Amino acid sequence: MAAPARRVLVTGAAGFVGRYALAALAAAGVESLLGVGRGTNTALPEGAAFRTLDLADQKGLAACLRAFRPSHVLHLAAQASVGQADGAALETWRTNVVGLLNLAETMRTEAPTAALVFASSSEVYGRAFLTGQPVDEDVVPQPVGVYARTKRVGEEMLADVLTGSEVRLIVLRPFNHTGPGQDERFVVPAFAHQIARIEAGRMPPYLAVGNLEAYREFLDVRDVARAYAQVIGASDKLASGTVLNVATGHSRTIASVLEDLTRQARVPFEVVVDPARMRPSGIPLASGEGARLHVATGWAPQVPWSETLAAVLADARACSGA
Repeated sequence: MAAPARRVLVTGAAGFVGRYALAALAAAGVESLLGVGRGTNTALPEGAAFRTLDLADQKGLAACLRAFRPSHVLHLAAQASVGQADGAALETWRTNVVGLLNLAETMRTEAPTAALVFASSSEVYGRAFLTGQPVDEDVVPQPVGVYARTKRVGEEMLADVLTGSEVRLIVLRPFNHTGPGQDERFVVPAFAHQIARIEAGRMPPYLAVGNLEAYREFLDVRDVARAYAQVIGASDKLASGTVLNVATGHSRTIASVLEDLTRQARVPFEVVVDPARMRPSGIPLASGEGARLHVATGWAPQVPWSETLAAVLADARACSGA
């Protein structure tokens, strides 16, 4: 007997990760694919559709779910910047929690047998990172900051709201990921775009930095998108409530990220500390154990770090005319 067709709805499909997720799901052979989001997405893979939709619009959301009849919902819609979240707490809570609650409530009635794959964040671990060791999914989250708290509350809220329903819940906690198209609120494109502007003669040869000493994991967004697709492919074998890190256990300093980008730069420049970029953090090292995801899906990262940086820098150069 043939397996039922997968019908995957992706929220936040106009965003940075959403575009890659649609491509990864299409490449994985998903039979029917619909992206929704507040903006627009003109770079759709073949066979995918896009609909402008705000998750705050419960009537529109209900109509969308009723018409599309998803087998899976991949929830990516969120205010994703840690730094921006701290300065816009109300909007972050509204987007990251109220929108998610609307989705869960509507799925109970309009997509009652679907699986909800929730992209939470490694940020939920917070102070648990202070052990200095890669954390696994059994570690109790100790979130720090607005963004991390909204993601952790989202996890707990979904567990409560979906209890008693047939909606299956899978929670993913991805670690930092980057790639072409990510904006300058994030450290890798922040460095790359400055380098590109220096190369193009659009700014003096001084690259502004914040704290370079922290150790963080960095994944390629294409690898993360592929992890999402593989989780959806394996979801029938995963128990509702499963939590999986998207991680490798390998961290690097922010200074080493800058050094690696500097090797690919076409002109020399001086590094200067910008106090405005010195976002305080009491977490010197953040890394995760990713064995459970590998066992469950076979996922492993494929894109070499040098290729990730080259792609981000090429994108920055295209934006700067370099």
